[in-house]
Amino acid sequence: MTDSKNKAENSYSHVDDTLTMLGISIAQIRTSLNDSNSDVDMLTRNFSDIADNIRTIRESSSSLSNGHVNMDAEVELIAAAAQEANSKIDRAVMEFQFFDRMSQRLSHVIESLDKMSDLIKDPDRIQDPMAWMELQTNLHASYSMESERQMFQSIVNGATIDEAVAIYHEVSAEKKMEEPEVDDVELF
Repeated sequence: MTDSKNKAENSYSHVDDTLTMLGISIAQIRTSLNDSNSDVDMLTRNFSDIADNIRTIRESSSSLSNGHVNMDAEVELIAAAAQEANSKIDRAVMEFQFFDRMSQRLSHVIESLDKMSDLIKDPDRIQDPMAWMELQTNLHASYSMESERQMFQSIVNGATIDEAVAIYHEVSAEKKMEEPEVDDVELF
């Protein structure tokens, strides 16, 4: 039994598992950057719209103070612009959550690389397939988002990084379609 275990360990190479773990890290970083860029673009558009709303409010209030004849229309315009600005601010606050998601993903990358580094430095564990499996299992369990778990699993199952990122985006898009739109924002 000991000879067969030694033979199995001698034929095992940690290189494939190392590359898998590096692939997972690359996919996490790539999705973090992509999602963050998208969220920042949306925030930029929202703040630009808010600035437009404020300009409309300022111009309408100026018209009112200059004795503009259609006071009711200007008041309605101000109310509509204020409501739209408020709605955009609510959405912007929710979009700032991208930072939490990015931070969480990058923490997973750091954790993964740190634990993999410890495993590689340990001569008793580096060639132990069970140690690598335990590392992958623990990392997979630490993910809170289904899209991350599926991306991880696809890489472990042999998908390329691009294929795994595509799976991540597909699962994320499906999840967004399932979520109801929230009108109220609660800060805590």
